[in-house]
Amino acid sequence: MLEAVADFAKAYRLPCQVSMETLMPCGLGVCLGCAVRVRTADGFEYKRACVDGPIFEAMEVLWR
Repeated sequence: MLEAVADFAKAYRLPCQVSMETLMPCGLGVCLGCAVRVRTADGFEYKRACVDGPIFEAMEVLWR
């Protein structure tokens, strides 16, 4: 559903932030169980939802 909202926002050039509902096993960023793949200038990287999020810009999240 979040991906569909992000696609809608992109199509209409609307700002959009998403709250990534992911498992956060440790809550400290140590275990990397909550990693979310995001775009960067060089390709992609993983950010931790428990430390770097859970709110991310919808256009930076790589959904697949």
